[in-house]
Amino acid sequence: WILNILVGLSLVPLMLSSARAQANFYEGKTVTVLIGAKSGSLAIAAQIVAHHLGKYIPGKPTVILQHMPGAAHLLATNHVFNVAKPDGLTVLASNPSVSIAQLAKVEQARFDVRKFQWLGSSGADGVALSIRADLPYKTFDELRKADRELIAGTTGPGSNAHDFPLLLKEFAGAKFKLVSGYPANSDVLLAVERKEVDSWSALATTIKLAMDRGVVRPLVRGRVAMPGFENLPVDEDLATSGIGKALMGIRGIPLAIGRAFGVAPGTPADRVAMLREAFAKAIQDPEFQAASKKAKIHMNYISAEQVLKDFTALLNQTPEVLKEMGKYIKIEG
Repeated sequence: WILNILVGLSLVPLMLSSARAQANFYEGKTVTVLIGAKSGSLAIAAQIVAHHLGKYIPGKPTVILQHMPGAAHLLATNHVFNVAKPDGLTVLASNPSVSIAQLAKVEQARFDVRKFQWLGSSGADGVALSIRADLPYKTFDELRKADRELIAGTTGPGSNAHDFPLLLKEFAGAKFKLVSGYPANSDVLLAVERKEVDSWSALATTIKLAMDRGVVRPLVRGRVAMPGFENLPVDEDLATSGIGKALMGIRGIPLAIGRAFGVAPGTPADRVAMLREAFAKAIQDPEFQAASKKAKIHMNYISAEQVLKDFTALLNQTPEVLKEMGKYIKIEG
């Protein structure tokens, strides 16, 4: 046992030396957080992360945000996976929905989300379906028994506004007529206020703002329970078939992963470990939380292990589900 102690003590200087080496590596360097969007909540959240991350990385490097829009986040994802050096200086602020493009084998998806070195996520996004507050239906069951089709306003296939009510119509018995073509969520909300449409689906934080004004009544949510929506029924639980439940899961898992950050495969393990620790600490920072509250974006830490587990589950689908997926989930790329 004395020999074991001596060996252990001899390793301490090596460990300290390695930590110092990594701190020296980041000192004076610039870390780039790359995102595939110019604007929106993902970009705002990434800016907040970039602003606070550097102070927790040993060596306190400068951290900047760089926008690389194109092909619904596939361009930025491909760049970090295939082009950026795996040195821990380029961090992807991902849109986890790119995993659906990988699942569908879209040609432009030249990456494997399971091989990124994930740092974690700054929080999940919930989605909810709402109806006009003046309509008589108080529950989804009442909505399902409605004596007429309700008009659901949508921006178009591939959006939460379209896919969420579509899957509830096809696999949970909701009586909806989808009317697409609205330019943005704000236009659908305006149509609700004008009583042109009866139903609107969007991110739960967006729906809640309209709910607080008394414009809409939320009736169903996705798997993520955002504050205030915890008691709503979950779409996957309302599905009347295994295929429907799986398709709702494919739409829901990326939202549950939320705003995931990662570095390229092959990044040195000690740098990955430091970035993961810095990322977790940054999200707990009171200034970070204050900034996210001001931006009205709910932020909470999700571990790298959970992010990888969810991506792996999403990509593990049966041939039957994959065959049906193309009918109901639009793949961008």
